[in-house]
Amino acid sequence: MSVFDESPEPPVVARPAAGVVACWGRGLALVEEVADTWGVADARTGRYAKGVWFELRPTV
Repeated sequence: MSVFDESPEPPVVARPAAGVVACWGRGLALVEEVADTWGVADARTGRYAKGVWFELRPTV
């Protein structure tokens, strides 16, 4: 699976302090927690600048 966006800036794994209410910024921390592997791909085609991809190991 992958997700693309228009920003050329590299993604940052945000780690808000416990109890802090935030409306955004936790997605990559969730991906890092549950994915077996993940990374960033340069996608400088069309309107997208980069993509974050991840892999989940199948469970039996």
